[in-house]
Amino acid sequence: KPPAAEPKAEAKAKAKAKPEPDFSALEKGTKVMAEAEGKYWAAEVAAVSTDKKRAKAPVRVHYNGYTKASDEWLGADRLKSKLITFKVPGSESKAGGMPPAARRLLLVKPKIVAPLDPGFRPLVLAKKKYLEEAKECKDKLEWALVRADGVGRYSLPVFEEKSKDFRASIYLAGVLIQEMLWQRSASELKLFGPAKACKALKAAFSVGGAYEFEVKSMPNVCGHPDKPFAVTIVEAESDLPAAKDTPQVCGKDASGCRLAFDLGKSDIKTVAVKDNEVLYSKETEWDVTTKDPQYHYDAIMDAMKLAKAALPKVDAIGGSATGTISPDNDATWCDIFPNVPPKVYKEKVVDIFKRMAKDLAGDVPLKVINDGEVTALAAVQKIKH
Repeated sequence: KPPAAEPKAEAKAKAKAKPEPDFSALEKGTKVMAEAEGKYWAAEVAAVSTDKKRAKAPVRVHYNGYTKASDEWLGADRLKSKLITFKVPGSESKAGGMPPAARRLLLVKPKIVAPLDPGFRPLVLAKKKYLEEAKECKDKLEWALVRADGVGRYSLPVFEEKSKDFRASIYLAGVLIQEMLWQRSASELKLFGPAKACKALKAAFSVGGAYEFEVKSMPNVCGHPDKPFAVTIVEAESDLPAAKDTPQVCGKDASGCRLAFDLGKSDIKTVAVKDNEVLYSKETEWDVTTKDPQYHYDAIMDAMKLAKAALPKVDAIGGSATGTISPDNDATWCDIFPNVPPKVYKEKVVDIFKRMAKDLAGDVPLKVINDGEVTALAAVQKIKH
């Protein structure tokens, strides 16, 4: 056969391939509907066989209300269950997609269904169910997310490699690492645990892996875009750095004359407060897509000057913005300046908040934090914690 004809033959064969059922999410006790004498009856799974001799009918079911003598082995043609999925042989699931075998543990329906997203399944419920099922597991996966001013640590019990739930362990670990990355940021991920799990996660958190977006974003988030995100598998748990947080105290004092701003993608919000009383508040539209950093500086400064005019003096300045703000008030990586070229951003945007504060009020105290952290801070104040 000519080599050029091979791709067409393969494509034709693939097109004719029939989807095969995947029973990996079924387990003993799973509720199903089973066909008998032309009707479907309530039943539950008694066993799932992996023996090739039972490939056409690998699921043993027990009909509710009947004795075990009525149990029979069935295939997908006589079973109804959302846990039975179908896939074409040779096809691969989308990178990062949840393995069918993991759905039983990780897709937990909430008691109150989200009206705008009925299919939403909260991570917190998945984690709760997983930890309950994995409480007897002896193996564990440990990781450390290393950043300039701290280390995030976590430990997750994992199923043995031969377990059908092992892929659920890898999938959940990836999601939890992803969540921690956006909570705390990191320039490096260090892993310790079962070799197969660590290798799978290292591949997932590499360029081309399921979490490529995080891998490419973290260098920007951490303020060193030229240094790639690193993933290391260590040989001992003791090789992982200890957890370290660097809490900051802010937002406890509203006395005196204070200026504040909130930079959103549609407008600039400015407020002038004197002894906790709002004297001025305004929203000013701006165009965040502009490439010129001077435009952004002038737009924010003009709005702040109007707010400043409502105060007899300025004792402190506070602000919030989307993206990453350093402890030293640098705009490390803020997506409210999305089109400013990287080199120009580093030269004229990173220190924009500090320059603004100095030009407005000299060397008064300044504190700028992420807008989500502002919301969390307001919640803490609300509950007086």
